[in-house]
Amino acid sequence: MLFSYVDQCIRLLITQTLYCLSGLIPKQHKAVMGCYKNKFADNSKYLFLHWQRQQTITAIWISGDKALIKQLTQQGYLAYYRWSLMGVFHALTAKYYIYNSYIGDINQYFAKGAIKINLWHGSPLKQIEFDISNGPLHSVYHPSTWAQKLNAKALYHQQYVKPDFMLAASDTVKGLFRTGFKMTDEQFLCCGNPRTDYHRYYQINNHQTPFTNQEVKHVILYAPSWRDSSLTNDNNNIYAEAINFKALSTQLIDQNQILLLRLHPNEAHFAAELDQYPNIINITEWDDIYGIINKIDLLITDYSSIYIDALQYKCDIAFFPFDKAHYHSECRSEYSYVAKLPAAGPSVYNFAELQNMLKHMAVNAEPSLNVADSSRQAFCSPQTRQVLTNTFWQHSTNALDCLDELVKQGQHEAIKKPA
Repeated sequence: MLFSYVDQCIRLLITQTLYCLSGLIPKQHKAVMGCYKNKFADNSKYLFLHWQRQQTITAIWISGDKALIKQLTQQGYLAYYRWSLMGVFHALTAKYYIYNSYIGDINQYFAKGAIKINLWHGSPLKQIEFDISNGPLHSVYHPSTWAQKLNAKALYHQQYVKPDFMLAASDTVKGLFRTGFKMTDEQFLCCGNPRTDYHRYYQINNHQTPFTNQEVKHVILYAPSWRDSSLTNDNNNIYAEAINFKALSTQLIDQNQILLLRLHPNEAHFAAELDQYPNIINITEWDDIYGIINKIDLLITDYSSIYIDALQYKCDIAFFPFDKAHYHSECRSEYSYVAKLPAAGPSVYNFAELQNMLKHMAVNAEPSLNVADSSRQAFCSPQTRQVLTNTFWQHSTNALDCLDELVKQGQHEAIKKPA
């Protein structure tokens, strides 16, 4: 135990020393960008691609994946391994840090003095950051004992580094980010997200799909949320326990449907044993799904905010919260406002109900919780869907234009960082 405390003290000292010293380095008008899990994905990816097209600012991709760096370099992009000489140089001297989760997407030790723009990776349905009130992440943001406080400062340095700016597509989202990240209203850019705005901006619709050469009736995307409880217990594949994938595969074949399986990056190892069945395609390792989301007929999720992005597309939405009680008690609670939202689609709670919904979709071209229950409406009405869209996508300004304007302003004058 003593060794653990000493080790944490040493780590804290090194981290804070490096971070503070990095603030003494003069910054140049350029942006370093990165993504969680060393991927090339999400909001930062699409802003990076936009800036490559428009040459708005010199943008440099930083990652710990050498294979990815090689691939991006071969495509003509500026990209460097995180701990290479040039990777460290750009991380130390960039005026802008732009990331999807935390500054560690780029380099958590060298960001002081840079303007930090957190594009985040979802709209808050479940509690985030300093709003988290239960589960294994609670002690990270709300340590109570001196041991927990030392642990939080030593191991979770980047979680305590506040961004200077974030994007908010609605006042609802802004209010949640404001408390979750302890920010002020002045720190928000009221606009959409690069990952959805990019494809509209450039009208791109050429993503190769794994079902291009197949005549299928429906393409279904199953994209559940990450279970925080896997931090302490990742041995049981809860998806294999909740779904009989062999039986599901047989049903999909009979109904001429394809299911794309997209697990959270933190649970990618669970997907490896689930991609052996026909008509079930594992796309967990894809960078993201925004190139094909307009080809999806039905999105099935649970507590993930991916359904909020899907509101901007034509696909129908359904929910499969098979472990709702466990999730809310052992992972994270939802924000209170979620219970007051109108439903974006039906909810099913076990495999039999899931099968019935997909079967009814195949027969009637729309899902229903129970074929015999005509009183149940399959999806929300257009009016209800519009209410949800307005709740989360109130501000129509394109994120790419908004971020262009921010960095162009910074090219000619110092951007005043919010206090």
